[in-house]
Amino acid sequence: MDLKKEQFDSGVRLAMKSVVNQLQEQKNDSLFQKHLERLRCSKPYLEITDIIQPALLDSLMREELGCMNLDDDYFYAVFNASSGQFVMGNYQHLKKFFIRSPYRFSLSAIYKPGNYYLSCYFPRKTALLLHKMEFGLLLSVFFLLSIIMGFVYVSVTLMRQKKLSEMKNDFVSNMTHELKTPIATTSLAAEMLLKKEILHDKTRVEKYVEIILDENHRLENMVEKVLQVSLLERGADKFKYKKIDLHKILDAVIESMELRIKNEKIQFEYHPDASYSLVMADKIHLMNVFFNLIDNAIKYSPENPKISVRTSNTKWGIHILIKDNGIGISHEHQQHIFKNFYRVPKGDVHEVRGFGLGLYYVYNVIKNHKGDISVTSVRGKGSEFDVYLPFKIKK
Repeated sequence: MDLKKEQFDSGVRLAMKSVVNQLQEQKNDSLFQKHLERLRCSKPYLEITDIIQPALLDSLMREELGCMNLDDDYFYAVFNASSGQFVMGNYQHLKKFFIRSPYRFSLSAIYKPGNYYLSCYFPRKTALLLHKMEFGLLLSVFFLLSIIMGFVYVSVTLMRQKKLSEMKNDFVSNMTHELKTPIATTSLAAEMLLKKEILHDKTRVEKYVEIILDENHRLENMVEKVLQVSLLERGADKFKYKKIDLHKILDAVIESMELRIKNEKIQFEYHPDASYSLVMADKIHLMNVFFNLIDNAIKYSPENPKISVRTSNTKWGIHILIKDNGIGISHEHQQHIFKNFYRVPKGDVHEVRGFGLGLYYVYNVIKNHKGDISVTSVRGKGSEFDVYLPFKIKK
């Protein structure tokens, strides 16, 4: 801005000095001198308007300021600094601005006696300077906005990375704990089997072998869950879509959990109300989905668990509702539960171990089937998961 102002001031001064020089050259011209001699014969003394013709001054001002690209919105005047008298120009009601103007040139070399000045005033000087800086200003604003947006993007990314790092650390901690428990149990059972007095007791041997097998199966399930999500994220686990009966899938999942349902005295209700249950789906992945959802319903319903599974039809697909009377999920956490590694903070829920992968896996499988999943939950009153699957998958 300072540079443009300096250039502007220099341009105005150069233009006005050129005007004064041309007026002086005209005064010294031989033909003009003869004209002045004739005037002196008819006047007692010459006035400044006789030497500086208003029409010529106006023309010179327009021409010289135009050469400097400064011919927009300007005013000029010739005035006597001693008396304050204005003799020519388009000064209108701007006399005080001409007197204080930095663009003021003495006319003493052209007219004496008298303290006359040629002065110029630009009321829109700042606007003119900004107009000349328009491209630079727009470029500066663009770069400034780019920097701000970049800063915001980097900040948001760092916050997300920090949150992801915390969730991964939590995942590693949970996984370590989950793996240590079956390993320790298996080791203890194996040590017991090495004792001679145990080897002769068939009942106790079978009991310890059963413990080892159960813990081994538990480990296998944990590793399988992690591998499933890993393959899903890499896109390596291709879906094999076939027409399957969804009710048969649910029957198989519920049957596999029958022993657990009886042992934990769960009030379980199953209502296959959908009149049409054939969908295009990957059987294995879909079984994993419903196993995860029912398993969560059991885990998060610690007291007098009541779980119901119900199906119903719409015009284009089938809904599967899985409802429990467990601890529920607070509203602020519901939108995050399908994210990778996300687990509801411990202070808000009953202490249940997990990796934060189950619902993430469920969500991705349902989305790959072009379906949808949502949750309705009230803290302390339970949750209801609504899974929608279309009859046909539109590619």
